Parts: sequence; structure tokens; C-alpha cells
Amino acid sequence: MYERPKRPGAVTADDVEQATFREALTEAIDNDPDVRAAILRLLTTARTRRPRPTITPPVRQTGRGR
Repeated sequence: MYERPKRPGAVTADDVEQATFREALTEAIDNDPDVRAAILRLLTTARTRRPRPTITPPVRQTGRGR
């Protein structure tokens, strides 16, 4: 089915909804210390690295028993 291409300057309902959400989120971050703390907590825990799994090296045989 043919879909009309979007014009470069056209504003859609999704664009308006996304801008409204961003504005509300920015205002909540600026004015609510609980929201700000929660976001900072998420950012700091996302940066932590998971511990690497331990790898047991294979046992090598020595001598004539090979």
C-alpha cells in the first residue's frame, strides 16, 4: 500500500505527544527531588559492571603419561 512520504517540516500527533512527555519529565526532574534521586540511582546502577565469571584453567598433564 502506498504511504505518503512525510514532509520535512510536518508535525505529527506523535511528535506533539513526545514533546509533551519530555516537558512533563523535565519539569518533574527539576521540581521533584524523589524523581531526581530515582533517575540518578538508575544511571549509577546502569554503569556498574557485572562480575566476570570465573574460568577454571584446564589441568595439564606432565611427564610421560600423555
